[in-house]
Amino acid sequence: MYKTTQAFIAAAAASFCLGAFAAEPTITKDEAKDLKTQSDAQYKARKNVAEAAEDLNKGDCKTALEGSAKRACEKSAKAAAKSDKANAKTVHEIEKQAIKNSAP
Repeated sequence: MYKTTQAFIAAAAASFCLGAFAAEPTITKDEAKDLKTQSDAQYKARKNVAEAAEDLNKGDCKTALEGSAKRACEKSAKAAAKSDKANAKTVHEIEKQAIKNSAP
C-alpha cells in the first residue's frame, strides 16, 4: 500500500507540475532556474524520504521477524526503497523536461 501511495503522489505531483507549465507557455530564464532549483530540492527530499522509509521498514523487520523471514523482509524493504527512488527520479526528469520546454 505504501508503494501505491507513493506512486499516486508522484503521478499527482508530475501532473500538477506539468499543468502549471502548460498554463504558461514560456517562462523567463530566471524563473526556469528557480523552478529547476526547486525541482532538484524536491528530488533530493523524495530520495531522503525513500531512504528513511527503508530504514524504518528494515527496523520493523529486525524487531518482528527472525531468520529467513527477516532477510526476505529486509530485501523487500530495500526493493521498495529502490522503486521509490526510481519514481522520484522519473518525476524529476519529467519536471526538468517541462521546464526546458517552457524556457525560451
